[in-house]
Parts: sequence; structure tokens; C-alpha cells
Amino acid sequence: MTHYQDVTKIHRQAPAALLAVFLFFLLAAVTQAGTDRDYGLLWEVSRAGAEPVYLFGTIHSEDPAVLQLAQPVQQAFESSQIVVLEMLLDMEAMMYSSSAMLMMDGRLLSELIGAPLFRQVSVAIRSRGIPEPVLERMKPWAAAVTLSMPVQETGQVLDAVLYQEALQQNKAVYGLETVQEQLNVFELLSEQDQVALLKDSVENFPEIDAMHAELLAAYKKRDLGGLMTLNETSMKTGDQRLAEEFQQSLIVDRNHRMAERMREYLQQGGAFVAVGALHLPGEEGLLNLLEQQGYIVRRVY
Repeated sequence: MTHYQDVTKIHRQAPAALLAVFLFFLLAAVTQAGTDRDYGLLWEVSRAGAEPVYLFGTIHSEDPAVLQLAQPVQQAFESSQIVVLEMLLDMEAMMYSSSAMLMMDGRLLSELIGAPLFRQVSVAIRSRGIPEPVLERMKPWAAAVTLSMPVQETGQVLDAVLYQEALQQNKAVYGLETVQEQLNVFELLSEQDQVALLKDSVENFPEIDAMHAELLAAYKKRDLGGLMTLNETSMKTGDQRLAEEFQQSLIVDRNHRMAERMREYLQQGGAFVAVGALHLPGEEGLLNLLEQQGYIVRRVY
């Protein structure tokens, strides 16, 4: 199989790597239970002198009920001149992420992780549409991410639909992060940690679909508290050191970065900002961080 064919095949999996906050071993939001921030997906962020900005929590799902935006969300989207996503989901970003998931130095994954683990991964990952020749070229973290996402039929997940709709309506579209910044969460892991991550994914693979069903059910109820409870449960499985490191790098550090980069849109006003729902709650979640900056945060839906 040629390199081009490898990249084309794995390209369908790229959004999973970019929006991996819902992986069962990466559901690492900090805890803040029992508050009025436990419920709601659409929030108005405002301050005197500027139009309000809408902050919407998303989930990496192609479920029709998720893609059919509730009326308050649709109205907020339609009324906003600017759409801001975690990152731009353009072809350049997708191709970069696809290439980043592959080892380009001639090594094979089976040699890196050993034949027994490779056989386990190979069997499991077939259900995600990845044949063994492509798996051999994947980095351990990329195989782990792919295993940990639900099966996709259309690839039209919520974030991608929002991006496409914004383009169709000729809205200005921006990203809070670059694809490189998002992938560095995985790329900067040592190979030893990547292999540990892959082992966790294989060991917990039979529970993946059930976990995502629970996450989806909580999301449909706009239950951020429920999502965080699932997070606490998932954090008790697998490599605890890795889980704590991911909590910091995948959620907390990125929350602070996104809050800082939202400032220009908040000052300008009139924007619709969409990020993964688990970036919203918690002491170091976006809702609290923005309130600390002096903004009024009000639940809309």
C-alpha cells in the first residue's frame, strides 16, 4: 500500500484524534458537582459595551438528535456573524492530522509493541475500518485514539456540521487552537506512554460502545454533571498517572489557552463559540474562567 493510500484510508479517522475529549480514558474534566453549572449546553457570555457571545458545548457524534440543533442553539448560531471552533476543520488540518498519525521512519507498529498486543489491536481495530497494513504504519497513540472512538457511518459529526454550515452561510470561521497544538497532547508522549495508552484501549475496548452510549445519553439531557460523573468513573480505570497527566494537558491547560484566545471575540461580540462540552464545567472550566475575567455567564439552554 502506498503512503498516499495509507493517508487517504486513515483520513476518515482524523477527526477522532482532534476531538478526543470524549475518549473514556481522557474524560478528564475537573470536578465541581452540585452547582447550577451542572446543566446546560448553550451559555451567553456578556459584558457592558459589547454584544454577547454564545458558548456552546459539543460532542463528537453523528447522532441525528445531536445534529438537529435545538431552537435556542439554532437561533444563537444564525444570529452570530462569527463562528469559532476549537480548530478549523479544513482540508489542510485534516491532512496534517492524518500524516501525524503515521510513522514515517519505516518502523512497524508490530515491532514497536510486540506481536501479542499487535494481534489484539488488529482484531479490535477492524471494527473501526482500519486494515492491518494501515495499522502497521500507525503510531501507538493514533491506534489508541481510533480504538476509543465509536464507529462512524457518515463522518458528519457535530463540529464538522457546524463548520460546514458556517461556510455555507458565509460566516467568518476561526479556530481557538491549531491542529499542531491539539495533536501535541499525543505527539509529546513518550513511546512508552503511547504503548501504555494503547494497552488501556485494548483492555477496555469491550466497554467502549457502552461508555459512549452513556455519554451520549447525558449529553442529550444537557447534563454536564452527568458527564462529569462518568468522567470520575472512567478515571478509576487504566493507568492513573497517564489519566492525571491527560487531565492537565488535554483539559485544564487547553481551557486556559482557549479562555485567553476567546478574549478578542468577547471584546468584539457577536460570535458563536463551539467547544467540547467537558471544557465548560469545573473550577478551571471555561464558564468559571470567563466569569473570573469579569464576564456575566448566563445559561440559555
